[in-house]
Amino acid sequence: MTRRRPASSRFVRPQWAISIAGALAAIGFVGAAQWNSSLARQEFITSAQRVLITEAEQLTRQQEAFRSEIELAEERVRGFQLRDEGSRSEMEALSAELASARLAAGLGAVRGPGAIIEIADSQRPVPVGESATNYIVLVDDMRDVVTALWASGAEAITIAGGGADGVPAERLVSTTSIYGVGSSILVNTAFLSPPFRFEAIGPDGLHERFLAHPTYLARLQPRIDAYGLQFASEPRDDLMLPAFIGNTALRWGAPISERN
Repeated sequence: MTRRRPASSRFVRPQWAISIAGALAAIGFVGAAQWNSSLARQEFITSAQRVLITEAEQLTRQQEAFRSEIELAEERVRGFQLRDEGSRSEMEALSAELASARLAAGLGAVRGPGAIIEIADSQRPVPVGESATNYIVLVDDMRDVVTALWASGAEAITIAGGGADGVPAERLVSTTSIYGVGSSILVNTAFLSPPFRFEAIGPDGLHERFLAHPTYLARLQPRIDAYGLQFASEPRDDLMLPAFIGNTALRWGAPISERN
């Protein structure tokens, strides 16, 4: 005779099965939680990376903009430096030209080799019946000395009178005039009296060329010999001539503008 189990015994599960099922459920829950957390973390990391990438891109663009601005600024600085160097060069050239022009015009003191010429009235007694003016230095004699010096290569000339030390010498310039005023001679705006001293700066041989110049030989030397005018000359290795002191401005003349 076959024995049957009660119906209720079909639904009774062993204890170990329940434990396993609980463990699996717990593992599933933890796995799901970790999966969800991983997804959230991944989304967070991806979002943060996007922000960082965006900021990095912005910084890169800013750096490129800054570099461009720096390059432009450096280029402008180089341009300013080049223009400044060009301006300095132009100013130096203009200054050199101005200095040369001032020297040529007699507005600057000069130094160099040259010659000294001295001439004074004769000490001979004036013979009866002769003019006393033949025995004194005339304005024409002064002009002849200057003409012979210029023609012999002089670059700068001064005239001093009175023979006294410390008397300023008059520098000859383009506006200089030499006039006879009574017993004195007017040079520029100064009244000079004999003895007269000429100092001239020029090339080597200036003194010899002066003595060999026709103006000296044909005009001065005959008067020196005939009337005993006192005369002396010598070359000098080093002379210093002062600048012209006076007004060289033109009152009526004006520069002509160049037109294309």
